[in-house]
Amino acid sequence: MFKAKPGMGEEATKRIAAALPAVEAETGTTLWLVLRSNADADRIFLVDLFDSEASLNAHMSGSAAAQIFATVPELLAADPELHPSAVIASKPAA
Repeated sequence: MFKAKPGMGEEATKRIAAALPAVEAETGTTLWLVLRSNADADRIFLVDLFDSEASLNAHMSGSAAAQIFATVPELLAADPELHPSAVIASKPAA
């Protein structure tokens, strides 16, 4: 989760979303979503899924993560919160 400085949520969201082309080139990233809260426009969620631990590690050391961590931190009120998680249940996309 990213908490932008007051009023910087839109710009932070744009900078995070700009990494999409790099993510699209990652074969092991099976889902990548950038969500901006309707309740708090300065709160951004990045949800991603990987087909393996190796793919997660490749993503975190790859160009998408590098781009985000090079362009977004100056807009943030706090360090990003990372919450590695396991999928417990899901509904496939239509």
